[in-house]
Amino acid sequence: MAGYAGVGRGSNLLVSTNLSGTKMEINDLLNSIETYDKKYKRDEIDAALAKREEITPHLISVLEKVLQDPEKYADRDSDYWGHIYAFMLLGHFCETKAHDVIVDLFNLPNDLPSDLFGDSVTGDLPIVLLRTCGGNTERIKDLILNKSAYDYCRGSALQALSYTLIEGYITREEILSFYRELFSEEEASPGSAFHDILATCVYDIYPEELVETIEKAYDEGLIHSGYIGYEEFTEVLRVGKEKCLENLREKINERQIDNIHDSMSWWASFNQPQQSLLGKPSIKLLKSTPKHNKKVKKSKKKQLKASKKANRKKK
Repeated sequence: MAGYAGVGRGSNLLVSTNLSGTKMEINDLLNSIETYDKKYKRDEIDAALAKREEITPHLISVLEKVLQDPEKYADRDSDYWGHIYAFMLLGHFCETKAHDVIVDLFNLPNDLPSDLFGDSVTGDLPIVLLRTCGGNTERIKDLILNKSAYDYCRGSALQALSYTLIEGYITREEILSFYRELFSEEEASPGSAFHDILATCVYDIYPEELVETIEKAYDEGLIHSGYIGYEEFTEVLRVGKEKCLENLREKINERQIDNIHDSMSWWASFNQPQQSLLGKPSIKLLKSTPKHNKKVKKSKKKQLKASKKANRKKK
C-alpha cells in the first residue's frame, strides 16, 4: 500500500481545537493518544474529529508504523495505544485509504492482532472492515482465506462480509457460494472456531440454500452444538428470510461507530484503579456474535498483557 508512509510527525503547523476552545497541535494530539494512562482521551478525539482531513494521513502512518514492527508494540510492557485510537478513528471516518493497512495488521500471524488490539479483534473489526472497504470486498475475502491468520480475525472478516450483503456490496448468491466452499477440514486447524463463526454467519443471512451443507458440517464435527445448535437453524427457517436479514441489519446498526465516544469511552481499560500488572483484568476474546453462546479463550499470557489491550466490560 502506498498510503501515507511519507507523512512526518515533526511539523507543528497543523492545529485543531478541543471543546474547551484551546488549540491543540496535531503533533501534541498524536503524542497524547499514543500513551496509555487509563484515561479516555475525549478532548484529543474531539480535536481529531474537528481536523479530520489533516489528521487522517497521520493516523494511517501510525498503523503503518505498527505494521512494520508489530512485536515491539504487542509487548506486554508497552503502553503504546496510538494504533488503537487510529484504528477506531479511521473506522469512524469510513476512510477507504486505511483499509489495506488495517487488513494487513489483522493478517498478522498467530495471536499478534489480539496482543495489539485486544477485544477490538472481535468487537470492532467487523464494522471497521465494512466502513473502510468502500464497497470492495476483495481484501475482506483475502483475510478470510488466509489460513495462517488468527482465527478470530478470520471470523470477524466473515462477519464483515455478511455486513456487506446488507449494504448491497455483494449479492446473497455470491456470499452463499463463497461460504459453502469454506466448509471443509482444510480451511482451519482442529479445534478452531472458524467453522463455528462461519455457521453463525450463514445463520445471519438465512441458511435455506445451505441446509445440507450445514447438516454435513455437524456430522463431520466442523460445527459444535455448544456454539450454535442445529435447532437454531430450524427455528430461523420458520422466521423467514426477510425477518432474518432485518435482524442482521439491526445488529449492524447496534455496532456502528457513528458516535466514537459512545463506541470507546465505556471500555473497561479506561478509568481503571491503580494496581499491579498481575491484578489487572484479563482480556476476554468472544468467539461468537451476541446472538449465540459466548466462549472465552483465556491464558495467563493474555492476563499479563491486559493493561495494553482494549479490554471491555460485557454489555
